[in-house]
Amino acid sequence: MKASCVRAIVRKDAIMAMRNKLVLMALIGGVLFSLIYYALPASVEETYALGLYDQGDSELISTLPLVSMGGFTLDEVSSEDELTRMVQQGDYVAGIVVPDGFDEVIESGETPTLSLVVGPDVPSGTIDSLAYIIQTALDYAAHGTPPVQLSTEVVGEDMAGAHVPLREQSIPLYIVLALMMEMWTIATLIVEEGASGTLRAVLVTPATPSDVISAKGIVGGSYSLGVVAVILLLTQSLRGDPLALLVGIVVGALFAVTLGLLLGSLTTNITGSYIYVSVPMLVLLLPALVVLIPDVSLSVIKLIPTYYLVNAFGSILNSGAGLGDVWSDFLLIAVCALAFFVLGVLSLRRRY
Repeated sequence: MKASCVRAIVRKDAIMAMRNKLVLMALIGGVLFSLIYYALPASVEETYALGLYDQGDSELISTLPLVSMGGFTLDEVSSEDELTRMVQQGDYVAGIVVPDGFDEVIESGETPTLSLVVGPDVPSGTIDSLAYIIQTALDYAAHGTPPVQLSTEVVGEDMAGAHVPLREQSIPLYIVLALMMEMWTIATLIVEEGASGTLRAVLVTPATPSDVISAKGIVGGSYSLGVVAVILLLTQSLRGDPLALLVGIVVGALFAVTLGLLLGSLTTNITGSYIYVSVPMLVLLLPALVVLIPDVSLSVIKLIPTYYLVNAFGSILNSGAGLGDVWSDFLLIAVCALAFFVLGVLSLRRRY
């Protein structure tokens, strides 16, 4: 590897990227990701907010929030129509309609009927949970003792009151998106240079495939670092262990750039490169997208390298993890980056 050749190629690629407005596009992407961040919920609701229309001023119903052990809160409304409207608007997760004479029916030993009003997008699991909490609380309020004595043991760290909001959970997604965009950019540049003959002309000089890939890695890595820094600054997410965060960004940038170089070296057909790049890109985004899908846990996701990048960034930014806690994740990503670098060099040598 010749340092002079690497410097010359770095200068050429940097100028080309600025002329093609790739830097501007990457920065705009970082700003857009930051806007999405601020559109997501900034807090986690651990209790259900319910609307209540009580036709008979039930004393039992008024005690429900006290005996539900914080399971839900009740806000009384003036009519059933208003309750239905507010549930449809999403002001309440659900609403309870209490018939007139509800307390008297319970005192007589009969079984009254409560109406639970829910929106069309409320999961069935949430409906079942609400029904169970309300029924258990009513049994407690009516008879004075709970139906069972439940002992709860939390295995691991108790996250009650300390759940991470979706807004903060989404940060690793934006970082991986930025890195995958850079991967796409690097792959496209390689294909365009191969199709135009520029790459062949460079390799006719004393520059070797290792020089070419190293230079493009420096340029792509620098742009990746810049975009990720913009995202972290705009979302005010520069927190956690600084060293672990810096190592993660550098390793992630190397992973994205070397993979982009490898994919770009596989073809000189610009149209064909879209398939070579888009399919791996979608697969690599899956671990980050799973963050936005509640209660989903797929073990197959752990077979995708970016899972370990997402896991490491999430641990650093949201759980206070240090480099000693996530070094194994970074090591796996670094090994993948090294493998992509070697394969990219071999692919360029075979082609040119």
